[in-house]
Amino acid sequence: MSALRHTRTPLQPTDRVDPKGLLRLHVHRPVPGASVVEVVGEVDLCTAPHLAEVVESRIRSTVGVVIVDLGRTTFLAVAGLKVLRRMQLLAELLDTDFYVDPGDSHPVRRLLDLLPLGCERPGCAAGLTGVDVPGQRRLHT
Repeated sequence: MSALRHTRTPLQPTDRVDPKGLLRLHVHRPVPGASVVEVVGEVDLCTAPHLAEVVESRIRSTVGVVIVDLGRTTFLAVAGLKVLRRMQLLAELLDTDFYVDPGDSHPVRRLLDLLPLGCERPGCAAGLTGVDVPGQRRLHT
């Protein structure tokens, strides 16, 4: 009799966290000491971990200010809101300024009206208005 052998296929790393392409993240540094993460698309249970990974890497970097620009976000689930809250707490712990710019996104504004984070700064991603950047004077557009 031959024994039935159970073989496992090792998990293959995936290049894309979001296989359907529902979320795109763009990171840029408009001025030294500040990093803006622009969120384009849907933030749900599937895509929220990718958002967390990118924002956390910015918070843990050498920048003093991290702004999450949600102006082009078409859907924000509670999972995404939880990520933003965790990132806000991490930023406080690491002494990094953290702001969320809801932009003109109706779904984001609606959710943040119901469950505010306290770090919302409308318009700050466009020109860093009202945001102190370490080593810089207050920037105005």
